[in-house]
Amino acid sequence: MDDFLTTARLAWAPGRVRMESPLVNSYKKPFIFRRLIETFFGGLRLFASQDVPVYIYFMQILLFSGAPLLCTLFIALEHHGHVTLPQAIFSNGAACLIYAFLTQGLAFCLRNRRSKSREIEQMNLASDEEVLLFDSPIGARTWAFLIREKRLIASIIVHSVVCGIVCGSAVYYVRPKTILEFNVSWGLSLAYTIIGLITVGSGVWPLIGGPTPEPALYRPLPFDLALLSRPLHILFCVLIYHIHVVYPHVAWLSILDMICHIIFIFFLLLWLLGVMPPIDAFVFWLLEQWIVVGLGGSPVCSDGHLIGYSFFGTLSLFNVATMPTFDTKMIIAAGWGFFLSLDIGWMIASLLSHHVKFLTGMSGKYEETHPVGGRTSLRRVTCRRELAFFLPLFIAVMAISMGIHLPNMEWYGEISAAIQGANKTIDDVKILQFFQRPFLFEDSARNITGSVILVITALLLVLNESQKVYILGLFRNPFYAYQKRIQKSFLMYIVSQFIQLGCPFISMLFLHQVITAELYLQVTPIPRTFTHLLYTIPVVRCFRGIWQFSQAYYIQLSAFFLLDLIYRETDLLLGSWGSFPPATRIFFISLGYLWGTRFVQRLSTVIIFMLTSLLESKQRSPRLWFLIGFNIGLFPILLCVLAVSSITAAPLLPLFTLPIFLLGFPRPLRSWPYPVGRASNSCEDSVYYEQLTPHVIFAMHNLLQSGSLGLVEPGEHFLLRFEDRFLWIQILECGYTFQYYSVKGLELQETSCHTAEASRVDANFSRAFDSHGAEGPTCLNPHAAHTLTPLAQINVLGYSDTKNVLTGVIDSPDTLKVVNDYFQKALLYVIFDCIVNRSAMLGNSFIEVERRTSSSANSRSGDVLKSLPKLSRRTEVHFEEDVPLNDMEEGQEQNKDRVSTMSGRISQLSSKTPSGRSSRLAWIDDQRLYGPVVEISPPSSWDDSEDPLDQSSSKKRRLNPQRNEDIMNAKNKDRNQTSLPPIHSKPQTYLSSLEDLTDVSDKVQFLPGIMYDSSSDDGLEEHAVGGQAKATNRSKLKSPTKINMRVISRTELRTPIYNSPLSAALAPSSSWFLEMPLESEMIDEVQDNFPHAWFKFLLNHFGRMYVENRSHRSADSKASRASRGSGPSSTKSAGDKEDQIQRMQYDETLEESYRYLIGACHVIVLGSDNHPPTPMQVYKTFSGEIPWSMALDWLLTKDLLYELVLRAYRVGVKLALDHTLIGGITGWAELLGSLDDYCCNWYLGPDIKSTSEAPANPRGTASYMRTDAELAKPKSWAEAVKKEVPNLFSLGYNAVKGVFTSHLLSLGKAEIAVGRLGAETVRGLWASLMMELLYLTNDDDERYSIQAQPGLLRNLTVQAADPPLGYPIFSSPPLRLALIWLNATYEQLPQSRGGEEGEGSAQGDEEEEPPSSNIFTVSHKSA
Repeated sequence: MDDFLTTARLAWAPGRVRMESPLVNSYKKPFIFRRLIETFFGGLRLFASQDVPVYIYFMQILLFSGAPLLCTLFIALEHHGHVTLPQAIFSNGAACLIYAFLTQGLAFCLRNRRSKSREIEQMNLASDEEVLLFDSPIGARTWAFLIREKRLIASIIVHSVVCGIVCGSAVYYVRPKTILEFNVSWGLSLAYTIIGLITVGSGVWPLIGGPTPEPALYRPLPFDLALLSRPLHILFCVLIYHIHVVYPHVAWLSILDMICHIIFIFFLLLWLLGVMPPIDAFVFWLLEQWIVVGLGGSPVCSDGHLIGYSFFGTLSLFNVATMPTFDTKMIIAAGWGFFLSLDIGWMIASLLSHHVKFLTGMSGKYEETHPVGGRTSLRRVTCRRELAFFLPLFIAVMAISMGIHLPNMEWYGEISAAIQGANKTIDDVKILQFFQRPFLFEDSARNITGSVILVITALLLVLNESQKVYILGLFRNPFYAYQKRIQKSFLMYIVSQFIQLGCPFISMLFLHQVITAELYLQVTPIPRTFTHLLYTIPVVRCFRGIWQFSQAYYIQLSAFFLLDLIYRETDLLLGSWGSFPPATRIFFISLGYLWGTRFVQRLSTVIIFMLTSLLESKQRSPRLWFLIGFNIGLFPILLCVLAVSSITAAPLLPLFTLPIFLLGFPRPLRSWPYPVGRASNSCEDSVYYEQLTPHVIFAMHNLLQSGSLGLVEPGEHFLLRFEDRFLWIQILECGYTFQYYSVKGLELQETSCHTAEASRVDANFSRAFDSHGAEGPTCLNPHAAHTLTPLAQINVLGYSDTKNVLTGVIDSPDTLKVVNDYFQKALLYVIFDCIVNRSAMLGNSFIEVERRTSSSANSRSGDVLKSLPKLSRRTEVHFEEDVPLNDMEEGQEQNKDRVSTMSGRISQLSSKTPSGRSSRLAWIDDQRLYGPVVEISPPSSWDDSEDPLDQSSSKKRRLNPQRNEDIMNAKNKDRNQTSLPPIHSKPQTYLSSLEDLTDVSDKVQFLPGIMYDSSSDDGLEEHAVGGQAKATNRSKLKSPTKINMRVISRTELRTPIYNSPLSAALAPSSSWFLEMPLESEMIDEVQDNFPHAWFKFLLNHFGRMYVENRSHRSADSKASRASRGSGPSSTKSAGDKEDQIQRMQYDETLEESYRYLIGACHVIVLGSDNHPPTPMQVYKTFSGEIPWSMALDWLLTKDLLYELVLRAYRVGVKLALDHTLIGGITGWAELLGSLDDYCCNWYLGPDIKSTSEAPANPRGTASYMRTDAELAKPKSWAEAVKKEVPNLFSLGYNAVKGVFTSHLLSLGKAEIAVGRLGAETVRGLWASLMMELLYLTNDDDERYSIQAQPGLLRNLTVQAADPPLGYPIFSSPPLRLALIWLNATYEQLPQSRGGEEGEGSAQGDEEEEPPSSNIFTVSHKSA
């Protein structure tokens, strides 16, 4: 008793010496004391406040004693013979029912007598602060305090009925005569009855007085269901006693009844310590234990799955038990065992959820199982593959079973008849079976099969341990250096697949042999009885376990074979081993293996708790020495607690995470009540875990299948470390070829506690992997007492994170003075790139992704940025070379003739216009002057059989108007079905020569340098949403009048006319020029900086790219035309294309359009002056914070243009930074390569959510209607990480330090260390966390239980708990993985890559590395 008081004092004492954080704050202690008293008495608030009147306590005790006194009365009447036992039971039940109903009804009437129910509720809420007001013994406030209000009025009736049932059963259960049956003294039975009556009163008082604070909290329950927990515990004990009365000769029922009587007498203490589970946890725990212990199944990942497996497992048991003959029983048991070991619930939900609404919630996301957009669900494809694989296996299981038993049906009949008859004894039957059994069931055949299983078990254990860095977690593995080579070897793959798929057939054969060999023990004398059902349970469990946990059952069958061999071949006595049927013996070995492994895990948890407290210098204190001595002194009691915890699968609860071990209440193995992945504390760093999860799970699944993780069962926890990230992986469920995983991502290192434990983890992994072999092969694991045991390393695709300070770089004058120049060059590039890619899409809106994936994933800016040339805007650059024309002295004469010839041709086609840049564009008035103009198809909609750049094709179309009309109708119809809208600035028709102008009244559609009116000015953005050009009726055109751009007002601007259709295809959208709120003079001030030479270079590059893309589309038609024609025509066609490219390059209208657009964007973003920006301006503009102006509002209405401008500025800033850090660029080709890399392999933008990233769309155009390539580009940092862009870069500003920073992510192979955590240590810490926060409400941020404990990883474990108790920043739903070569795909995290999966992506399933999307199947099972 003195030791107990000392321990209690130490637990309440504030921290001293090294334990600076208190266990409980001083202001919490009175509250906790009152709560403990209230819990012990079932809700009596005897110490509510010092100001409570005495009559309140008297009334509480009187009301509480009502039910126990009635029970005492009827027990006394029954004991003295005044009433019979049934009369006492029913009379007491009726009296207690009436008492409970009248008490609650009276309280309900008194509470509602006044219209102050809201005030009463406030008084109840203030009870914890001891502010209680009472009016009178019959006042509303008094009765609101005595009998608390129920949530539902119907609960008054229900709780009264339950109270009557419990009290009536108490007379039957706690009367002295019942206790005397256990051969105890009269005084002891009387004491038991008195304590039992107090227990019954404490159990039923919550039904009358209201909810009781319980330490065992699992989840908030609706409809006052939590009040039924204590009555359920009492009724469960009564039920066991009643079953024992019905079957008095069953020995194990007698033992179970005695245990229940002992537990019943300690209910008050168990309720106080939180050992008895609440009603919801109790029901689900019973179902899970029935599946695991009784049926040989696995703990499951959801409540719905638990209910389904319990139902079908019980159905299989009754089905096998009702079979008339032994052979049919064995065959059906084998079939059910294989069937139930599969993921049947997932298969049914995958195939039928789109037909049965009830199954939709069990099958995950809607699009995972339903056809979306005409595509087959990949999950359903995977399911069909598994069914196609498992159906032959099921047929093989049934065929083998029937082949074993059907030939011996006559022998089975003789044995069964002999056992069930009365003419032979059991020894006679044994002799009969021994001499007549077939060879397959002889001892020699059993020995051969058992030896094979022994070899498989030894091989399995050796392979598992040889792939770990530490053998048995203690000794360094000298062969670990070859682990990866062994794991990837073909032999290892064959061995692992054989062990996983083929060896269960050997186990099944062995079960058939051993059970049938001793048939006389398996067949019961009287079939279809309770004993017969009990004999059937081991058979069903064994045949399911060999498939459900094939590797664990190899060990169990090996142990059975060795014991059975010793029993048969030696004289060593094994007690009553031979009297049990073989299936029952295997059942006992399985239970011993299950409970034994649990006991070892819990014992290791106790040892780790005590050792880490001693080895960690910061944890040492006098109280810990006392607690360790206390555990050693009470070690037998501690062993009993460990044994009970192992048998009941209840967690071991370290109080306040100290080495004071209590028994937690039994609960499902996954520890948390809500669906897995239901919630997480998401933040900006969560996306990194979302990207990493599919690759990590895929690699972990490969390790599990190859045996690198050892024998893995549900409930295992693994900790993975990569840079500053922690991944917490839990095994939720296992079955034949499949596993369910849960992945959590912990917050990045921010707190000191997190950093301390992370440093220990890094040191542990570093000692295990980095310095491997340095200390010799026999070196012990220095961290053997640590809860984390290193296992292996995996290489997955992940992001490495780098953050630097840009002081001296971004504020360097060399950087700032080139930002504007690079911005203009980048803007030209992104506009050209957008136009050409849109024309090349051909229905594929993800061409940018294809370009990116074809590039190197490890591209770096330093690979292409060498040096920056000193560019002058007056320097002319030849568009076909990489160097300026000033440096090409030798090539000037050769190019002179060609340039002069081209200039002559251009002058023939162009009207005489005033010289100067400002007069290169000519404009024309609206339709009132010239009438409507016919619009025909743009170049992108020309016939594939006719080259759009072929002049002869143009003449043929013009000379055959009927054919042209038919082609156009067909084109429009086809475009509506399959192809994209035309991609260019405005639909135009090109006249190939001056002769084509003869019939101008009907045919003129295009004049170089002239602009005609159009009925649609939506341009590029209109076509992006599927809009088509509207045709108008033709009318004769008057002679066009050229009007200077300076004269026409801005509202009258129309689409410009270009010298060639290629110019029209590469021109910017006409809508980008409309209503531009900028003066021409302001734009002219910045046009002098236009990069003319760079523009020519890009014009040549993208012009040829556009022609090449068009040529690919018409390759078949050109080949057909070449076969019918002659060689010169093909040469002429190629020459015409080259001529069109040259005409486009010298199109002054096209150049003026780009000059005007680039100048306008320059003014909007950078202003009209040419001064270098400040570092803060660069940072804000890079982040999307462009200084406001009316022009910016106009730009925001142009969604696509705004995106291009923002992207170009960010690329320009990155080029400017590279210019300072790496050096300048030596030529245009190198600059083009850099821009290609930045636009395809980089995301440049802020690494936080920014409202400026997505401007509002004033026209309300839905994003899914846009078919341009820009949809493939990520719009935010998080989206870029999800799309796995190879590189990401952002700028930042630290306002505290006043410095600019950079953030760089690089995608590559990440080496991740994998370690196994102590599963019971984790469950114990989580159980302690639930009790401390939910019951004691000890939520102090500096409390002792969340401080750093490197040996236990206490702080990390608390973080990994489910919200709201924990705070992981990422939590995945259950992730299902089966055999890799069976999976068509693995679906991604919710809202991560929706809509990108298709049936075609299933072609790469058998590769070693999974695709970047659709890695695993997400399972949302109903809770």
